[in-house]
Amino acid sequence: MISTGINYLKEIAVLFNFNDNKSMKENSESKLLNTDLIFTLEVRIPDQLPKKISVFDQINAGLDPRNDLILIDPKIMAKHFHFEVKKNILTVQYLGHDGDTFLNGLALSNAKFYILEISDVLKVGKIEIWIRQEAGIKPPSAKPKLPHSTLENFNLEISDLKKAPPENIIENFAYQEMPFPKQNKLKISARTIFDFSTVKLIPYKVYGFIVDIALTYFILSFMLPKFEILTLVQDFFFPVSQYISQFIAQYISQFLVSHQNIFVDFKILSLIEFLFFFHSIMIFFSLILGTTPGAFLIGLHHKANNKSFLGLRFKAYLYSLLNIFVLPLIIFDIPIYRGKNLKEILTFSEREITSSLFFKIFRHAITPVLIIASFLSPFFLNPPYTSSITFEKMIAPKYKDVHTKLYKSQSKFLGLSLNTEINNQLMIIPSFENNKMGLILYDLKNNESISMHEHKRISHSKALYQLRYANPLSSLYLPDHSINNFELKNKSVKSLQISLTSILPGIKEFGPFLANAFLFKKLFLNDSDNFLVNIFTQNNPAIKVNVSTQQKKERVFLFAKNEILEFSLNSAAKNDLAMIFTQDVLGALQYDQSNKIDLDNPQVLEVVDAFINSNYRTILTYYINEAKKVKDLNNPKWQAFLLKNLVQTKEVLLADKSRIGMNKNIEKSLDNIINSLSENGKKIK
Repeated sequence: MISTGINYLKEIAVLFNFNDNKSMKENSESKLLNTDLIFTLEVRIPDQLPKKISVFDQINAGLDPRNDLILIDPKIMAKHFHFEVKKNILTVQYLGHDGDTFLNGLALSNAKFYILEISDVLKVGKIEIWIRQEAGIKPPSAKPKLPHSTLENFNLEISDLKKAPPENIIENFAYQEMPFPKQNKLKISARTIFDFSTVKLIPYKVYGFIVDIALTYFILSFMLPKFEILTLVQDFFFPVSQYISQFIAQYISQFLVSHQNIFVDFKILSLIEFLFFFHSIMIFFSLILGTTPGAFLIGLHHKANNKSFLGLRFKAYLYSLLNIFVLPLIIFDIPIYRGKNLKEILTFSEREITSSLFFKIFRHAITPVLIIASFLSPFFLNPPYTSSITFEKMIAPKYKDVHTKLYKSQSKFLGLSLNTEINNQLMIIPSFENNKMGLILYDLKNNESISMHEHKRISHSKALYQLRYANPLSSLYLPDHSINNFELKNKSVKSLQISLTSILPGIKEFGPFLANAFLFKKLFLNDSDNFLVNIFTQNNPAIKVNVSTQQKKERVFLFAKNEILEFSLNSAAKNDLAMIFTQDVLGALQYDQSNKIDLDNPQVLEVVDAFINSNYRTILTYYINEAKKVKDLNNPKWQAFLLKNLVQTKEVLLADKSRIGMNKNIEKSLDNIINSLSENGKKIK
């Protein structure tokens, strides 16, 4: 009996391969081959032992008893989670209410998918689900109980994920920031590759910022000129720009004193000015939209738990107002830390990108076109911004006048000199009216005159501001703080030449975008679309603009030492006198920075200097000399014209109460000269 039982056990052992070493070895090797890392959900509930469930393919968790993992808590829904593993990547679709469940402290949104990593923690109510990964043997694959077609295309290799995440998967996941779990730096993590704050949300936030920049450029370079309020806006913001310019210049000078071996040149003033407008516009839109227009257009919106209408606008207003005082911190409006900009960091708010079809079409098709159109908008301004200009060339006279006299004059204040030969029958005298100056060319033979009267002035600093206006990169091509009259005239001539056919030379001279060149061009042109311009020679400080040959409206711009002076050119005489004035007076002007001035024999420019600087001795000397010439010329009409000019000069000097040194003695001296010019010899009281 005993031997029979032993033989029976041996047969059983052979039957089950327990006694076959070769079979045992093969069985052991097969177990090792089938061993793999398996995702495990470790459920922790207070006062209960932890329980684990492995995720091989798909499992469902919730309050419903039909789920693979039953969870009991007041915040648990019937179907709360759907876990799925594809290509060793564990994902979860959240099916509960927004804000009830948290992943590593971040609230989950309904119907969104999230990629899970080891040590991640899902928490709902008192329940915590820890993500683990353990070695084990995967069973044969089985069909899932509740298949989800949303992830049917989730067939990816890790090598593919490194290259670029597929668009269809990215659009299905929540675009929000998830903190990284502690892990080995050398480990390739699908979660790291699919971090939506870096892969998707940051590019969209930068995209929205570019839209805001383009919109600002469009408003400054196109909308304001169209509504004809450009001058008003520039006059309002110029003092701010001037203060910033002076502050930077003072800072640079102090820095250079303490660091004499270091050359510092900050080319950022135009960027500061542009950002000042940028944040001002963003304040306006923040009060209306509660967000920036760029974020609104591409579908970036606040999370569902931040839907307070007034609260969003108040926060956006405070944030935009903060930007005004801390310019030019451009980082306030682009992501600076894990997908968040400073506004989101300061206000503890988050954004996500909407997946609606409307915003998809808008951000992928319409918005790029709007950006390009915004940057090209200055080219579609109405004349005179984009008007055609004919450049006039001076024609040399056919004859040589031998009855001429040499005429030399110089202005230290204006930085100009006049050196020309004019006919003996021509006189050049100054003209002063309402503290504005001008020049008069008088023809003694025909008793005709042509006059150039001051219309307005613009300082070099304001002209430089207008050259930078609306172009954030223009300071790379322009000086930040000062510009001399020679360079300023050169820039003005270049701006007059800007058109659709001269884009590349314009970019080389003024930088990209070219709005500043178009808007500066308007300074020298009126509302016509046909101009005849004479820029004389390169060393000549004048530009003459003929608006219309029929109306004969001409303007002259003198690029003086510290200002641009605009004059209106009025002529009641024949065309010959106007041509002589253009060729022999305007064409003979030159830049001059020397200080050699003859005060004993002052001419027209010296008198202009004396009038500006309240140098009454020079004014008196000039009119005494001219009064002496009247007797020799024996021309009553010229004597009356000069007398009228002197009386007008005296009235202007007496009317200006701010003048220093004006007294009774000077007034009496002027009266004496006037009496000497009076035909009847009566003294003026």
